[in-house]
Parts: sequence; structure tokens; C-alpha cells
Amino acid sequence: MRVLKPEIARDRKEKILNWVVYNYVNTGKPVSSDMIAANGRFNISSATIRNILKELEETGYLFQTHTSGGRIPSDKGYRVYVDNISRLQKLAVAEKERVEEEYERRVEQLDGFLKHTSKVISDMSHCAGFVISADIQEDAIKRLDLISLGSRNILSVLFVHSGIMKHASFSLDKALDKGVVRSLSMKLNKRLKDAPVTDAAGIVWKEFLQKAGGPEQELLKKLTDYLGNMARNPEQVYLEGLSRIYENMESGDMEDMRNIARVLEEKEKFSHMLRERLKDCAGRSKALTAPGTKKHIVNVTIGSENNIKEFKNFSLVSSSYCMNDKAVGLVGILGYKRMEYPKMISIVDSVSSMVETMLSDWEKIDLED
Repeated sequence: MRVLKPEIARDRKEKILNWVVYNYVNTGKPVSSDMIAANGRFNISSATIRNILKELEETGYLFQTHTSGGRIPSDKGYRVYVDNISRLQKLAVAEKERVEEEYERRVEQLDGFLKHTSKVISDMSHCAGFVISADIQEDAIKRLDLISLGSRNILSVLFVHSGIMKHASFSLDKALDKGVVRSLSMKLNKRLKDAPVTDAAGIVWKEFLQKAGGPEQELLKKLTDYLGNMARNPEQVYLEGLSRIYENMESGDMEDMRNIARVLEEKEKFSHMLRERLKDCAGRSKALTAPGTKKHIVNVTIGSENNIKEFKNFSLVSSSYCMNDKAVGLVGILGYKRMEYPKMISIVDSVSSMVETMLSDWEKIDLED
């Protein structure tokens, strides 16, 4: 009997596992050895396929819901599939251009920038899209810039000493001269430099808003409200498209619906998990020191790999977005384990890159004026 070299046997086993996962993701139906023999084009006998499936089942990569049924992937099987994608996948140019066009179209207005981003992710993935910005409650202000984007739109960009940046846009009822905005920005910077983030709203209200008149008053009122809300609600999670998870639910998944609704209603559990993931991304970003290296990394957790038991049937695909080589937020997708991982990884990676580019461009605007 011919004995295969170990590397050939491993390669064959991995290809069959990937074929099973791919077909289960696309059809939602357990995969049988007969289906692989008929459609897999592996040029091996049905008996060999059955032996390989049995071995994959015994080692925890596949399992059977019924004794006589086909196999479906376990979390361990999904992990091999996703890792293989991460090594080999290249985003098609046409797909990348489509994501970029959609993203640019949706963020033409700066109001709700992060909310728009989560909506874009949801629309492109047909899953739930989320964005979380970093927590800066315990930090101190390094710089606060007010940037004119037309006569009635102002962009606020707040930098803190840890390197994190927060951004918000304000639409004004009355036009404000660019010179007035620049002058006000300089005065605010001089006073707020090194002040705790939690004190910023009080300082602006007491030392600027109460003394202001004319066109500056509306902007200062909006800025005070924004800084106050930031201090009271340090974490902001934007979640869009949750209904898409319910729409994709298969029969018998009511328990999944209750589980995910419970977690997202509490929100603190979900927020905590995302904050921990952002911290982990920040640590890994620092380790990427080579010039020109992409600082954000797409991370995939599958089912039981998530530290929330209610997410046992769901996967999260996420990536930090960076500013000045530091992770300042997280974008991602929440959906069933049976998702199109190559597409989801591509969407998250592309959107993360575009957020980084846009934030970098905004940071430069006041330097160019």
C-alpha cells in the first residue's frame, strides 16, 4: 500500500476541510462524502474521502448533527478556514473600488461620521456593522482644533496626550467667518492645553460661552454640549443593521435571537468586549515598527472564541483604525458563523484603511489653510 508523505496528507486534509466549510457557508447544508466525491474534483476515492472526514471529525474540525447526515464545521474548523483566507486572500480591485465608492458617497456629510461608517459596513456585508471609538475620559487635552468646512460646517478635532483623537462635526444655522473660527480655535487651545478631558466642557462654558456674543455663541454652545456628553459617556458604540441578523436567521434559531438581543440591550458586555479587543489591537499595532507597514490588523473570532457565551453561534470580524500609528477606534462586522469570510475580511480591512485616510486628511486641513 502506497504511503503518502505527511505534507501531502496534510495538504489534502486541509483542502477538503476548506471545501466543506466553503460549501456549508454558501448552502447552509451539511456536506456529505458523496457530495465531495461528485463535486470536489480531488481525484481520490470515496473511501479515502470518508476516512479523511472521519479523521477531521475525530480531531474536532467537523461534526455531524445526525449520525447518518453530512458534516458541518466546528469553531475549530472555521478557524482553519479563516486563517487560510488571511494568508492567501487579496481583495479584488473591482470589489475594493466598489467599497470605496460606497463609502465616499455615504460620508459626504460629516454629521454622524462614525454612524455612517457602521451603516456602510452593514450595507456592504448584509450583517450588523459596528464602530467604537477609544475611551479618553482619563486623559488630558493636547490640542483642540476647529476647522472650517464651508461657511456653516465646523469640524472639531480633539487630540489627547495618549495619542488618541476624537472628531465631531457641527452644522451651524448662521455662517461663521473662517478667520473667526481660526481665532477662536487658537484661544481655546491656549486655555485647554493640558486640561483634563472631564473639565473641558466646564471651562468652555464658564470662560468662553458665558462671555460670547454674535456668531461664535452657537458654535461654543454645540462644542460645550459635545464635550460634556463625551465626559459623561466616554464610550460610544455605533451599531447598525442588527435587523439583518434576524432576517438571515434560520428556523429554530429563536434562542440565538434572544441571546444576542439580551447582550446588545445590556450593551455593557458588548462594549467591554470591543474595548478589550481595541486594547489588544493597540498593543499589536505598536509591535509593527517596520516603515510602511500597515498598522491595523483584521481580527476574526469565531463562536466559542468570543468571551461572551451568547455569541457561541456568531463571528466577529474587526479591525482597529489608526491615527499617527496608534489605534484610536475599532470597526467591524457581527454575523452568523456561516458568513462569507473572504468578503467580510475585505470589507473591514478596506473600510478601516479609508477611515484612517480620511482622519489623516482632516488633521492636515488646518495646516494647509
